[in-house]
Amino acid sequence: MKQKARMSSSTKLKTPSSRYQSLVENLPVGVLIINKNNGIDYANPHAVEMLGIKPEDYENLKPVQFLHPSYNHEFDLLIKGIKNESSPGFIELKVQRLDRPKVLEVEASGGMLNDGSVQLMLHDISTRKQLAREQLRAQIAEETNLQLQREIIERNKAEKDLLQAQKYARSIIDSSLDMIVATDIDYNINEFNAAAESTFGYTKEEVLGKNISVLFSDEGEMAKVLKKINEQGSLANEIINKKKDGTFFISFLSASVLRNEHGEAVGAMGVSRDITAIKKAEEELRLSEERHRAIYDQAYIGIARIAKMGRFLLVNERLCDMLDYSADELYKKTFYELGVQEEVEESLVDWDQLLSGKIKNFSREQTYVRKDGAILSANVTVSLVRDSNNNPNYFVAVFEDITERKEYEKQLEESIKEKEVLLKEVHHRVKNNMQVISSILNLQSSYITDENALGIIRESQDRIKSMSFVHESLYQSKTLSEVNFAEYIQNITRNLYHSYGRPEGGIELEFDLDNIYLNLDTSIPCGLIINEVVSNSLKYAFEGRDSGKIRVEFKKKSDEKMKLIISDDGIGLPKDFDIENAESLGLQLVTTLVTQVSGKLDIDVTNGTSFNIEFKEQ
Repeated sequence: MKQKARMSSSTKLKTPSSRYQSLVENLPVGVLIINKNNGIDYANPHAVEMLGIKPEDYENLKPVQFLHPSYNHEFDLLIKGIKNESSPGFIELKVQRLDRPKVLEVEASGGMLNDGSVQLMLHDISTRKQLAREQLRAQIAEETNLQLQREIIERNKAEKDLLQAQKYARSIIDSSLDMIVATDIDYNINEFNAAAESTFGYTKEEVLGKNISVLFSDEGEMAKVLKKINEQGSLANEIINKKKDGTFFISFLSASVLRNEHGEAVGAMGVSRDITAIKKAEEELRLSEERHRAIYDQAYIGIARIAKMGRFLLVNERLCDMLDYSADELYKKTFYELGVQEEVEESLVDWDQLLSGKIKNFSREQTYVRKDGAILSANVTVSLVRDSNNNPNYFVAVFEDITERKEYEKQLEESIKEKEVLLKEVHHRVKNNMQVISSILNLQSSYITDENALGIIRESQDRIKSMSFVHESLYQSKTLSEVNFAEYIQNITRNLYHSYGRPEGGIELEFDLDNIYLNLDTSIPCGLIINEVVSNSLKYAFEGRDSGKIRVEFKKKSDEKMKLIISDDGIGLPKDFDIENAESLGLQLVTTLVTQVSGKLDIDVTNGTSFNIEFKEQ
């Protein structure tokens, strides 16, 4: 993250005074940051365009490269004044473009930044100077017009000379880019140049002899102008004019009283320029800044602009409230100072990946220490803003306060743990109750001599045990909601094997089981199915034989269905066997349980007996 940024037209600002980066980059004023070694670290787009800076000029760029040699002394005075904080104000300089031989006139001012750098602002006043020269020409025209009026009043000059002077004055007035209007002593219009015709929408013939009031928005506006001219002899101010079509516009008026050679007032002349577009742009810029700042500060989440080195460049009010710091206090801190050290070190990988372009943003939960010492848990989303050359510029971080949510989650986890303990106890007690029932049946069997009745009781005990195993598996499971069914199959099958007293090495048990977990609603009917089929095999499949094989397969198919196959290589069922009409209670139970799990049963008696069941978890 500690990369040194190259200077470009969008290089990030480094000081709190330049926190509004987007505004600075779009200012029609050149902004330079000069470091302690008199090198330039930053130039905004307007400065790059103004000075004609090319990419190859960026390395070791210094003010002397574009400063006009005759203004070295003034520039040194400006820099010394800024560093001494003696408020040097605006100083006029001349600079020369680096890409072509052109000299610009600029006003320069600046201030010190926190890191000792100088922030310099250059305002191109070449146009204004040109305007001043044009105004000078207008003044010359005014003086010429005065001279013409003197000639008319005195009538002591030849008509030929007077006509030539009038033509000369007209050419100057009509070539002016500014509106030029003159009046007699009663403020009736006697001069109206081409620029005035274009702006006001009147022809010269339409306004000659009319009172100047037709050009003002109202009588009050005109009265203010005439009062100032009469009292001070001149005026330079913004006024509101009215066009022929009734629309208003703002102009900057420079006006003065016209006097004859005796110093007597004979009229007035004004030079003005339409500045409506400039005023509108200024107002839109102000409103845009206020609107975006309001949205930024009133956001419910904390928002910060962070430099590549981690220092806060801009923060909103919500983030200040979250961290209990003022904005000025945060500008003196880095993003890393406020976090928990271990978490900060873990997050550095994400920051590096952002800088390298491997990820566009990242989000993680972080813990921060507020000014008052309280702990703040926040979900932080960070993204990287790049400049026009795709170089890393600054980070934007969004903070969501999740302190209350984390506390609620903690309470919820504790509540879940309590409920898990209770649920385990429920499963444990259900299992114990089933074992009690099994024990009661076992005691009852000691009083029964009928072999068929004993067989029924033992089958009932096996069914109870198969359900008991399910609750025991849930009791031992970490999730308390799912049974490791592969493990369950082996337990119930081996229990039946020993229950029917098969000798070791006689009947072989074989398993091919996927590691599948089933919920309670599916586990119990499946367990009973396995109990009935395996019991049936152990009782009848190997009559008269001491050896054989029982195989259980449990697989998960690609369509999310389960496949359970229980087979043996015993004597098998009759080829015309119909399980739907079987008299055995166990086999009838199998069909009922298969239906319960919405399964499909297929019995294969080709080689022994194989029960093939497909079903989905309930």
